[in-house]
Amino acid sequence: MNKPSTFARIRALNARQQIAFNLMLIERMLPNYQLFSELSQQGDPKVLKNITELLWQWLYTPKFKIDVNLQQQKIEEVIPATQDSDGIGAFAAVDAAMALVSNLALLEESEFKHKEAVYISIISQGTIERMLIMSGEAEHSKEALENPHMIWEIDTQNEFLDSVEKIKKFEKHHHKELKSQALADGVTNLGVEIE
Repeated sequence: MNKPSTFARIRALNARQQIAFNLMLIERMLPNYQLFSELSQQGDPKVLKNITELLWQWLYTPKFKIDVNLQQQKIEEVIPATQDSDGIGAFAAVDAAMALVSNLALLEESEFKHKEAVYISIISQGTIERMLIMSGEAEHSKEALENPHMIWEIDTQNEFLDSVEKIKKFEKHHHKELKSQALADGVTNLGVEIE
């Protein structure tokens, strides 16, 4: 019997599991932002890292409050400006920041929450699709889906889901375990080596 699709599995998670899964994806995207920031002198990786840590803490600390609007404003201030002529690095940096904004939005009640839960997965895959098309490795979205890099990304997301689905109550040690798993390959979602 086949497992449900990645998106169906994400939607089936409880709120904390969704945020934890998304944080695993974000941990693999943040180094893309950091590299772009270092090369372009734009943005501030510390802002994104600090907010990511706040979300991890929210997972395992009962009654921990995050001012979502304030944190989203902080991120918006460090999102690099992009133009169509920019390279994949600029778009990957924007995608990392937007993934974090989207994950913060899950802390608030919304009639669209079931749709919003999959945004980070879509963003991560979209970054890869853009890279494959910009580099000429794929001509269109369907071809990008069949590329080994995209297959690796989807397999990785399903491995993350396997881990998160097992956690019913988040404790501090889960933060380290999940973050370690997210970074275990030593590369970002784009395949850039993490230093």
